[in-house]
Amino acid sequence: MGNSETNSSGKHYTFAAVIPVYDPGNIVTSIVSEVIKHVDTVILVDDGSDRENKKYLEQCALLKNVHLITFPSNRGKGHAIIAGVQEALKHHCDYIFTIDSDGQHDPKEIPKFKHLITTAHHPYDLIIGVRQAIADMPLRSKIGNVFTARLFSAFFKKSLDDTQSGFRALSSDFAKDVIASIAPGRFETEMRMLIYAAESNRTIGRVTIKTIYFDKNKGSKFRPLKDSLRVLIPFSKYTGVAFTSFLLDYSIFIALSYLVGVYYIFAHIVSRTCSGTFNFLANKHIVFKSKSKKLREGIRYIAAVLFSLLATSLLLYCFVDLMGFPKAIAKPVAECTMFLANFMILNRFVFNGKI
Repeated sequence: MGNSETNSSGKHYTFAAVIPVYDPGNIVTSIVSEVIKHVDTVILVDDGSDRENKKYLEQCALLKNVHLITFPSNRGKGHAIIAGVQEALKHHCDYIFTIDSDGQHDPKEIPKFKHLITTAHHPYDLIIGVRQAIADMPLRSKIGNVFTARLFSAFFKKSLDDTQSGFRALSSDFAKDVIASIAPGRFETEMRMLIYAAESNRTIGRVTIKTIYFDKNKGSKFRPLKDSLRVLIPFSKYTGVAFTSFLLDYSIFIALSYLVGVYYIFAHIVSRTCSGTFNFLANKHIVFKSKSKKLREGIRYIAAVLFSLLATSLLLYCFVDLMGFPKAIAKPVAECTMFLANFMILNRFVFNGKI
């Protein structure tokens, strides 16, 4: 294939590109024509475009190695990306690019990604095209980006200036896990993909790309308020599950230790077991949306819970028996002390790649 690459070690790479489109205008023909110069296969996903725009897409489909997938109605960018990635994997490529169809991403910058892939000392799972001038973005595009970038850094201790960029490259292995684990949606799907990579300690690379907007990005389908909230949903869900788990844990602890008279360490063990079960199921199905049925996921979670249980029990003993704290106060203090450690264990050890 003419657009494949070989690195210094002789490894051969092939590439595909997924382009989600929804009423893109005639600019899509020039975008697709340029993208196909740099990859082996292009998957064009029509997310319910109108009749006029379908003509442009049908013209693109006539190009060699361009495949068109058509949705009968608009389902959202995330659905289009996931469907495109699924199709791209059928072509046995090593890396899959995602690129927007509105001209905000310059296909001529694809070689930057390919150069990083073929010259890196270690393979990348996900490479983000980071726009150079965030400050020059139109306000409608800047609203969510700066805030989510800082929130992402605070949660995952990974600095990334442009979490909203749709110009990306996914390794085939990472793409397969994305398909298996991420529920498609709209613009939030790209954020879930990024969180997925951070949660599972995947290798994330970055390539500097140009900041391109036409007419202050008025043609963007991104709705600043509604879609920014969608992007933040994974964070808010995690916080909500954590708070609910704590309330369940604390309520059972108080009931057992004060109303029933159970020894406070035993009450703590029972309450943590109950809340831990709820926390696992809620994080798996609500926050991380993991579809995995692998036994090792549950085993890792049990190991994490046992470690946390031992640590908080030790803290409780120190607070109550050695320092004289009331049990009702010692319990939340111990849990808050372990909160960050629990978060890191859950992120890095249990749901490695399940969002």
